[in-house]
Amino acid sequence: MRFLVRILLTTALVTLGARADPLPAQTQAEVAGVRVDSLHVRGNTRQATPVILADFGIRPGDVVTGRNLHRGIQRLYATGQYEDIRIYAVESAEGSVTLIVEVIERPIITSYSFRGLEHASGGAIRDTAGLATRKPLDPSAVHEATYHIRRELSEKGYVTARVDTSLVATDRVGEYRLVFDVDEGRRVVVAAVDFEGNEQLSDGELIGAMKVKPEGFLWWRTGEFREEEYKEDLEVNLIELYGSMGYLDIQVLDDTMIVDPSTGKTRLVIRVEEGLQYRIAEFEIEGNEYFATEALAQRFDPRSRSLLSRLPLIGGGSDDEGEPVFNTHAWRDATEQIQQLYRNAGFLYAQVDPVVERLPQGEDGLPRVRLKWRIQENPRAYVNLVNIAGNTNTHERVIRDRLVLLPGDVYGDERIVSSYQTIQGLGFFEPLPPNEALSVRPNEEGNIDVTFRVEERQTGNINFGATMSASIGIAGFVGYEQPNLFGQAKSGRFRWLFGSRTNDVEVGYSDPSVLGSRNSFGITLRSSRDRYSFIGLGRRRQTGGSVMFGTPFLGARWTRISLRYSLFRDEYDSDEDELDLEQRQLLNVGTRSSIELLLARDTRNHPLFPTSGSRNSLALEFVGGPLGGDGNYRKLTFASDWFTPIARLRSDPTQTPIDLALGLSLKGGIIAGDNPFYLERFFMGGVQYGPPLRGYEELTITPLGHVPRGTPGFSRLDRVGESYFGLTASIGMNLGGNFFVNAFYDAGNVWASSFGLNPTDLLRGFGFGVSIVTPVGPLGIDYAYGIDRRDISGNPDPGWKLHFRFGQIF
Repeated sequence: MRFLVRILLTTALVTLGARADPLPAQTQAEVAGVRVDSLHVRGNTRQATPVILADFGIRPGDVVTGRNLHRGIQRLYATGQYEDIRIYAVESAEGSVTLIVEVIERPIITSYSFRGLEHASGGAIRDTAGLATRKPLDPSAVHEATYHIRRELSEKGYVTARVDTSLVATDRVGEYRLVFDVDEGRRVVVAAVDFEGNEQLSDGELIGAMKVKPEGFLWWRTGEFREEEYKEDLEVNLIELYGSMGYLDIQVLDDTMIVDPSTGKTRLVIRVEEGLQYRIAEFEIEGNEYFATEALAQRFDPRSRSLLSRLPLIGGGSDDEGEPVFNTHAWRDATEQIQQLYRNAGFLYAQVDPVVERLPQGEDGLPRVRLKWRIQENPRAYVNLVNIAGNTNTHERVIRDRLVLLPGDVYGDERIVSSYQTIQGLGFFEPLPPNEALSVRPNEEGNIDVTFRVEERQTGNINFGATMSASIGIAGFVGYEQPNLFGQAKSGRFRWLFGSRTNDVEVGYSDPSVLGSRNSFGITLRSSRDRYSFIGLGRRRQTGGSVMFGTPFLGARWTRISLRYSLFRDEYDSDEDELDLEQRQLLNVGTRSSIELLLARDTRNHPLFPTSGSRNSLALEFVGGPLGGDGNYRKLTFASDWFTPIARLRSDPTQTPIDLALGLSLKGGIIAGDNPFYLERFFMGGVQYGPPLRGYEELTITPLGHVPRGTPGFSRLDRVGESYFGLTASIGMNLGGNFFVNAFYDAGNVWASSFGLNPTDLLRGFGFGVSIVTPVGPLGIDYAYGIDRRDISGNPDPGWKLHFRFGQIF
């Protein structure tokens, strides 16, 4: 018996083509092949001999060469069952051979365990690396698992972790448990970060640009070390900081990590070479035709301090003197703005090439750059088709009515995004990330086919439960609401709110598109009982309803004019014998017959949580007089709400974006004429009665300023006004679906007459709020500070107030 040295040598030569000269005669015979007389297998304990020979692929009587042997060995290794394979031969007198296949089988792994692993998930490691049980040991999967353990621990600060593996035999021959022995070591805590070679920027400034920071006194300065973040600091963040200061040649030469093994405390030493600071010698724009050069140049004004570093300009003096420092951040941001400006104007294929040309150093030894935008506008793109997909219940017309981008329009990114947001604002569909909800594809002519994909959600629901607020106390509710009747955005609702202070039944129906037109219709019937315990008027019973008809104003798409007729009867449960003269004067028992004319324009991208757009309305209501009923007065009210995004906190296309939005709201109203209804005047203070002013108790804002409850000698007649004005500035964001948080500043006041309205005389408050949409309506909590609050003696008494809101977002 001998090892097939010459056959294997022939295999190597044939496979690799290592020789170009003719082979010796004996070798040529071997290349021609030898006949296999028989085959045997040894070393196998699990795998049956016929299985091994079948995988080997060589049978008795075959003429084999080195190439055949090589392929047979590859096939056996490909099964993953063997650690080692060797081929031996016994040569007979007739020149044939008997092949012996010797194998070393890999052990079967019955389970995997992780010993000492505390700060990473063993299950997640096993799934990621593909560690399969009841399979032969896979060294590559074990190596990958070891890599993932070290990587995850390193990202969490355990950079000195060690991983060993061991096989533990089981009761069955050839089967083992694989154990990962993990020594996580001490978690590395960055105690200090030191820089070498920095002259223009201090260590503190450089650390401020890094994600990995040394531990500090405050709890959020943990000093946690994450390897990926540290790599980003060295390769991106420090370079970006220096670039914003004009140091284009900045280099991070090396870094050193000095770890105390006993404590895990680490000192990072980073060595940099700053280079010289570049300044702007020239700035020009070429190739632009659609936009004027002056308009584009405003996007990047190299002499604007907002685009420069805080270092002094050459020549000293004002910003208009000398050459400004080149800010790579401002240059890149301005280039992106120009690109987006062209895309929104329909130039989808426009190219804006930002050219930065480094100039030779001048006599002063300072380097400079010449900046240029080289613009190639290319033809405009137009919208060819707008497709709607996924709407299984909602009629396509309902969705198309919300679009701000139509076939034939000039293409624009902003209009596509606005259409996506207004579709989501209908509330009929599940929130989808932009990469799933939007598809933008050019056709052969270069125009664009846009597809909006939606996923229907369950809209109609029966709801019941309990709620609590300052005005209604604890109350139960039962109701049914369907905002998308028949898939046509028609709304039907029934609600019964009952409790110790209220008993309110309401039925309503509205149709935003009567018979497929752009005219709207609505009707509401209500019977309610409100308890005004704070005012001392007992319980008011209000019965009646209203009918509304609306139509687009002069054909405008987002502006509507509507006419509403209302008829309500107010009565009181209290016995008038129990009320004093003042209380009887406040009782507005009677019939209110009114017509309201409303002009409103609404371009908000969401009805409850807008981040862009506006809503402006002006309403004039005529009560009594020729309409019948009691009283004879006019009420004029206006509201103006504006919203704009100021930052995108999450822009991952696979997730719904989160925008931080700035909002500004102005509201006001006046009443003129004979108004006998006390509760139909303007209240302010708190959040439940009338216009809100947070930071103050309910109904404590009066024409005489803030007058708290229990103030002696103050008539309840003086708590209401004939005019009011309020404003709110807010910063807020929708954290997904039905959850909204914001910070706000409120100001407002009421005045005794319509002529006394004075927007410069306002009481102020600020605070924070959280809102959530429930089946019964929006609920919220506000915590606000009343700046101009006073005590019952009239002395300043500012302080915080917690408000519970029901039925309002802002």
